Amino acid sequence: MTATGGLYLWRGGESLLLLLTAGGMIMCGGLLMQLCGPRRVNVQRKISPDRLSAGDAAVVEVKLTFASRIPLPWMIITDYWSGGSHQELVFPGFRRSFSYSYELLSVPRGVHQLHGCNVAWGDLPGLFTGSCQPDGKQIFKVLPKALYMGGTVPDNGLIPGDRVLPARGKHSSPQAADIRDYTPGDPFSRIHWKSSARKGTLQSRVPEREAGQMNCIVLASSPEDYDVPFGAYVPRSQRAAVIPAFEQAVSAAMGLLLSAERSSSYIQLFSGGWPEGMARHEGLGQLPGRVRDLLTEIAPSGSQSLSRLLEDASKSWIPGMTVSVITGRLEEESARTMARFLVQGVRVELYYVWDQPSPGSQTSGNPVRSPAGAAGTLPEMSRSTRQTPGGMTESGPGDPAASGSRQPSPGTIAGSLMRLGARIHCLNSAAPAQGYKGAENYGLPDTPSSH
Repeated sequence: MTATGGLYLWRGGESLLLLLTAGGMIMCGGLLMQLCGPRRVNVQRKISPDRLSAGDAAVVEVKLTFASRIPLPWMIITDYWSGGSHQELVFPGFRRSFSYSYELLSVPRGVHQLHGCNVAWGDLPGLFTGSCQPDGKQIFKVLPKALYMGGTVPDNGLIPGDRVLPARGKHSSPQAADIRDYTPGDPFSRIHWKSSARKGTLQSRVPEREAGQMNCIVLASSPEDYDVPFGAYVPRSQRAAVIPAFEQAVSAAMGLLLSAERSSSYIQLFSGGWPEGMARHEGLGQLPGRVRDLLTEIAPSGSQSLSRLLEDASKSWIPGMTVSVITGRLEEESARTMARFLVQGVRVELYYVWDQPSPGSQTSGNPVRSPAGAAGTLPEMSRSTRQTPGGMTESGPGDPAASGSRQPSPGTIAGSLMRLGARIHCLNSAAPAQGYKGAENYGLPDTPSSH
């Protein structure tokens, strides 16, 4: 403007006068924007639904109010959340209050908070702008999506957002959870004839509601328990569709805890953290809020190995209690500990993602993914070559995928533990948009494999 004014005073001319007039009007508009722009900007947010599970979409309703002496051509409101940011462009005009909403898609488990907000405005060309950072904190928690196994869901229904794996095979139904000696009054439809013929006495299947009234959940929390084995890496283009192993483990623990809560069963939860050697939760009835917060904020950062965690948890076990071990990858040390408990008569249920060859097997050194053929995010391949949900390829004439069998290989740790009496569940991967597929139940020892 100084240069244009100097040229106009020196040479004159209508063109310079037009430029000087236009520049003056723009500068006056910018000055008004700075002096009479928005004041007392207030932003309020409401997040729904009240309870969020991992993978759900959170709807953020925003209401903005301010005071201004002049109309505003435009405004940009930017919210900075833990996992990203959102920008909204609005045209207030003469309005001093307006509302809008937006979605946070596929929100992961954890505590999410608003780190800051920036409100910017300006004149129509955008040459003169102003901004402010309104105060306000917003925090919301996202619980893990509960993963239920077969018939473990009581009759009183599900919580919205929970996922259930339908029971597969007669031996994974709630009417065949366990086998015990026949007692007078048991219906004949519940008699297990194969086990009766093998033992020489009548054996009955125990419904799920009779068995497992006391359960101890041991959730591995060491980072080493969730390291992806060599050869099990998923291609980069498909990693976004695979749920991390630790998230699957936490979902399985959440499902077991909620099932115990609804059936008023006694439950214990052991995981890494202070104080070492003590249960993170034990009791029956409604879960306290701190347990839900624990599973919301837990991370694979524990220093205790799964074997040590099992040893500490065994000191609090009650006779007749079922032990549910949840981990990412199976390894020799913890497998030996579980085998010792199985030999001592402890009922063990194992939930895992990656299997490993047992020591001394012909496949030693080659990691084994959960049995091929399980529902996953990767396309099914030919009979001679399959790719498992974790990205590993298994092939050959004895490949379980080629023969259609879902039972763990005899040369793996899972297969060895199953022969000793453990109930084996494989946590399958699934795309977040499809929810958690669930756990593949391989049934009881000496029974046909589940499909």
